[in-house]
Amino acid sequence: MQRLSSVLTRVRAETKSAKDPQTIFREFLAHLAGAQRKPAARRAAPKPPRKRAAKRAK
Repeated sequence: MQRLSSVLTRVRAETKSAKDPQTIFREFLAHLAGAQRKPAARRAAPKPPRKRAAKRAK
């Protein structure tokens, strides 16, 4: 019984100290806004396929 009581006490302490969901959502939106401000990394242009050398007739 004592073990159950100690576990419940820890769980209650964790939920009380948890952040407000609205605050977490605002932080998430701030991170998204910051990610949009950064320029996207440029990808290298794809190289055209190499042409094969024509085989010589014998």
